[in-house]
Amino acid sequence: MQVKDVMTKEVKWVEVPGTRAEALDLLRKIGASAVPVVKRGTDELVGMVTLRKLFEKSDEEQLAMLVDRDVPTVALSDKLEDAANRMLTAHVRRLPVLKNGKLAGIVTVQDIVYRALAEMDVERPASDFMRPHIIAVWDGTPLKAAVEIIDLAGFRALPAIDEGGNLVGIIDDSDIIKISEVETESKMSQMTGRSEGDKWTWDSENRIYITKRELKVPDKLVRDVMTKELVTITRKTPISKAAQLMKQHRIEQTPVLSADDKLIGIVRDVDLLRALVE
Repeated sequence: MQVKDVMTKEVKWVEVPGTRAEALDLLRKIGASAVPVVKRGTDELVGMVTLRKLFEKSDEEQLAMLVDRDVPTVALSDKLEDAANRMLTAHVRRLPVLKNGKLAGIVTVQDIVYRALAEMDVERPASDFMRPHIIAVWDGTPLKAAVEIIDLAGFRALPAIDEGGNLVGIIDDSDIIKISEVETESKMSQMTGRSEGDKWTWDSENRIYITKRELKVPDKLVRDVMTKELVTITRKTPISKAAQLMKQHRIEQTPVLSADDKLIGIVRDVDLLRALVE
């Protein structure tokens, strides 16, 4: 299969020149963690902008200063295996698809899992791909702390456990984006100072009013927003079946449970890409 066989053709993007607010509004609207950035009027790819970069540089308003420009790309005719390998190597979930330097589409981990692996007959068990070392979060953790834990873990989602260590849900960045609000904040900056003898000149001072928009995480707990209806698998579940479950329920990961329903691992959609490249 080739990239063009599974890629998403209808792509949402932001343009430069542009603003941080425009990128934030689009990310929140589509529930994504990153979107392509193109040059206005040309569809020429500039790079990608991520939700994490918007969090890290909350004082930067110019979109051009927030773009990750060194991003891996693929062509329409590239093999799907090559695209999967590029994602795994670069640790990214999406690759812009270019045609003559212009954005023709985007291929994501979900595109490959839903439109390729879910249609294949791969009998290898989930145990070959699961991550046995799990980073979990307590369901009583404040949401603001959970955002940092998710980022430090390098995952988009984490299992949530109760005080007894039982699996009770999954929290991911899309859950957080959906319930967060975009707030507008303005502050005044005085560009030139006055001496004590210049008080009469107060009305001629140079001032600049800075307005920025931020995604504010509410004061809630993980248990308040996590997904509680879990789709789980076992060690022996075939990879194709895991891919089908992810497609059916529109999820990116499935916890792996033992015979006595204990959490023993997790399989993420990106882990399944290894079935194509190994």
